[in-house]
Amino acid sequence: MKKITTSLFSVFVFTLSFHAQQFGRFTDNRDGKTYATVRIGNQTWMAQNLAFRPQSGQYFQYNNDPSNVSVYGYLYDWNTACNVCPSGWKLPSNADWLELTNTVGSDFKPKLMKNNAWSPDEPTSNSSGFSGIPGGMRDQAGNFRYMGSGAYFWTSSFSHQAFAFARELGKNAGNWASHEFGTNQFIGMSVRCLQTTNSSNQSYNQKEQPDDEYTEREFQEPTTPSYSENHPIKKGVTVYTVGRTQTCNEKQDLYWNYTGEYVCKPVVSQSIKLTIDIHLNDPMYDEALITISNLKTKEVEEYEIEHVEKGENGELYFNFSVVNQPHQFILNTTKKTLVWYSEWGHWQEKYYFN
Repeated sequence: MKKITTSLFSVFVFTLSFHAQQFGRFTDNRDGKTYATVRIGNQTWMAQNLAFRPQSGQYFQYNNDPSNVSVYGYLYDWNTACNVCPSGWKLPSNADWLELTNTVGSDFKPKLMKNNAWSPDEPTSNSSGFSGIPGGMRDQAGNFRYMGSGAYFWTSSFSHQAFAFARELGKNAGNWASHEFGTNQFIGMSVRCLQTTNSSNQSYNQKEQPDDEYTEREFQEPTTPSYSENHPIKKGVTVYTVGRTQTCNEKQDLYWNYTGEYVCKPVVSQSIKLTIDIHLNDPMYDEALITISNLKTKEVEEYEIEHVEKGENGELYFNFSVVNQPHQFILNTTKKTLVWYSEWGHWQEKYYFN
């Protein structure tokens, strides 16, 4: 009986010790700000959004209001986010975020969301201590969006072209915080830093989760912004008749490494019609619709375009996702081509129109 009692006591002491070290504080020597931290599995995260003002780079106060920084931190573009964490900390990668949500377990979304910080219809428990708050974002058109309903965090993982991967929480994200979505590097998003080395500026001396000084604010459903009249991309519907197509696959070497070169084969034209509807409904999620119609088989495929960008030579880049994998349509009216590009699939489908 004595051995059992001793064993139970040991487990009890270990549990107390674990919880005593789970939550802590870190002071950033650069500006003296102190952040709550939390150890989740083998990782130590900041339990607050970074609020450091760098000497260079692109960073934003939501709605240009300094009072938002004390609650939600700054919003950074991707290049600034990659270099803004203090010494001993880093911007987490896709793999780091996946480790976090795998550690937290199934139905991780409410476990990562701070209580009393979200709309009443959002279930939250914050059992992980991550304390995600809806700091919103600044889209590539310069509009501030989703404060109160969405949390958006940069990762250090590059995607393609001018895109990098990010994570999101909130009603727009469903339960997708462990899955990456490619997004424009110029968008302003929050940063959560991940510890890489132990620091003398961090203390673990609290048995319970510390107050992260969150000030509850009245929830307001964000409005969808409108585009200015001088926006470089114009609305409109254009129909193209395809004369021929090509399928191109990226070559591999003897070690099955991709070479960056493509081998193209012609495909017999099947009377394809391309319809490009640029409607600019939403600067983040719904800017255009591309429809590929086979006039012989009557088969119709539609692709909802999340972002439209204009290249230096006037070409248009239509960015979208298929099962969380980034894809692009590249429209070049000078060359009269539409190229469907899949970086992860290592293939291209080329449509030549009249």
